[in-house]
Amino acid sequence: MKILGLHLLGHDSSVALVEDGKILYAASNERFSRVKMDKQAPLQALENCLRYTKTKPEDINKVVISGDPLPVFYLETLRETSRSLIYSRGKYLIWLKKPAFILQQIFIWTGIPNFVFGVLIPEIKIRLALKGFKGKYVYVHHHLAHLYAAYYTSGWDECLVACIEGSGFDETMSVYHVSMDKWKKIAESHVPHSAGKYYAFITLLLGFNRDKHAGKITGLAAYGTPSVAYEYVKDFLYVKNLELSFDYVRYLKDQAFYYNNGRLPPELEKYKKEDIAAAFQRRLEECVTEILRRVAKKTKVRRLALVGGVVANVKMNQKIHELEEIDEIYIYPAMGDDGVALGAALYTSIQSGYDSNPLKTVYLGPDFNSNDILIALEKYRLKYKKIKNIEKNIAFLLSKNETIARFNGRMEYGPRALGNRSILCQATDKNINDSLNKKLSRTEFMPFAPVTLDKYADKCYKNLRGARSPARFMTITFECTPYTKKTTPAVVHVDGTARPQIIRKEDNPTYFNIVNEYHKFTGIPTLINTSFNLHNEPIVCTPEDAIKAFLEGCVDHLAIGRYLVSKKDNEKLIVIRRKQRSSERSSAHLFIHRN
Repeated sequence: MKILGLHLLGHDSSVALVEDGKILYAASNERFSRVKMDKQAPLQALENCLRYTKTKPEDINKVVISGDPLPVFYLETLRETSRSLIYSRGKYLIWLKKPAFILQQIFIWTGIPNFVFGVLIPEIKIRLALKGFKGKYVYVHHHLAHLYAAYYTSGWDECLVACIEGSGFDETMSVYHVSMDKWKKIAESHVPHSAGKYYAFITLLLGFNRDKHAGKITGLAAYGTPSVAYEYVKDFLYVKNLELSFDYVRYLKDQAFYYNNGRLPPELEKYKKEDIAAAFQRRLEECVTEILRRVAKKTKVRRLALVGGVVANVKMNQKIHELEEIDEIYIYPAMGDDGVALGAALYTSIQSGYDSNPLKTVYLGPDFNSNDILIALEKYRLKYKKIKNIEKNIAFLLSKNETIARFNGRMEYGPRALGNRSILCQATDKNINDSLNKKLSRTEFMPFAPVTLDKYADKCYKNLRGARSPARFMTITFECTPYTKKTTPAVVHVDGTARPQIIRKEDNPTYFNIVNEYHKFTGIPTLINTSFNLHNEPIVCTPEDAIKAFLEGCVDHLAIGRYLVSKKDNEKLIVIRRKQRSSERSSAHLFIHRN
């Protein structure tokens, strides 16, 4: 039985395909549309899924949509957006002062449900019907799709499953005790009491994009002292019984002040940004771990599976892992909304009688053959070489302090680049952080993550026991050992932690070979691994995406399939491309200014 999962009711639209319980494909639409956190129907990802898996729509038995049918979805949307009116009695409604916010609320209250159900879902249905789909449509509630994704890929029969997110239209955090697919709810928090909204709020106030840059706050927090601004923060988020509680009126008040004045509320202005971030980070960790600790004590279940957008907070995950009540932790790699398409599909598959299997890989997107790569290389008139043993060649160049962008094999599912769409370089010089961040136009205080050979992981990081699974997918931080701090300081954050990817040969043989050969050359088992993408763009997907990014001139070499493209051999093309990009940016700026 083939089951197609779709997420299109919100940001990070995505597609997944499951056959008889086996995952055939999973990808976010942003990788194809090149729009970060894409909110449009995942038509490009769907087209690629069908083509890549050689699936005809008539071969699909069920299409499962993460979300609820129209009447329920509409009521949920109204309920969520009306909370600000209910909790503040209109006192701090920022849109009362600005026409833009009036229009925004009218659109939310009347437009989104009609748009989603009047355009997005029918468009998907029409396209599939025209291509021959005659199966059944089913729906799986958003928050539950998150939970199912974590449980059915954990490989555990019994565990606690926790979802922590902005909102699933109603639920914001829930914890279940699951045993042999029997679900018992232990704790649940509801809108507006949301860890996700709490963290998005401070992301906004500190001058970042609230939807895209929460991770920057986590990085910034390491530079601050939590106790400095803690008194202001501690009552913002707190635990009541087994529920998160959020001072929503204060949130609306401070948010209104920020929007109307363009600066921090007076109570926060006296603190440094890093101290504010540190206080908010600490409070998040305290509240979430308190709930999970109490649930673990109550149930005496010592395994925990985590999912939801807030679980992208790798420092919080470390604190959860360090709880005495938890022996083993699993973090679903596509923890955000892009992961619910697969969760909904897996649940539907289980309900249809198929077994679940532990998630062994996230290389679930498309790959491209040598012919595809050659066509792209010739299109851009690049000079290249075909290398017989390219992994060893890459390792040698890395040992000589060269920077390599690697494009190979199937694309990763989820937010992390795990070697197939990555930029690699040495981690021996801490100064590489400044120079590489500058080349990639990234925030200077954000640390680079390491990839480390599994054999040497315990030599490099502390307290890996019970968390080696999330370490394979780069979703948790660990304290670094003195050895790591000495040999690879570039991957050690200011707080002494790192967010590693532990690589095994069975996970990705060619990627493993690069790190292993580098170790043979240098005696060091760790490299920097950061995502291969242009600033503010999604991770590259196609050979053409990879070439365009390479032509920005931010790396020394592009290793694409079995081909090596060097910067020094293509300087003229890089200069031309930079001029084109500069012209495009200038035109875009002029257009925005005029309009």
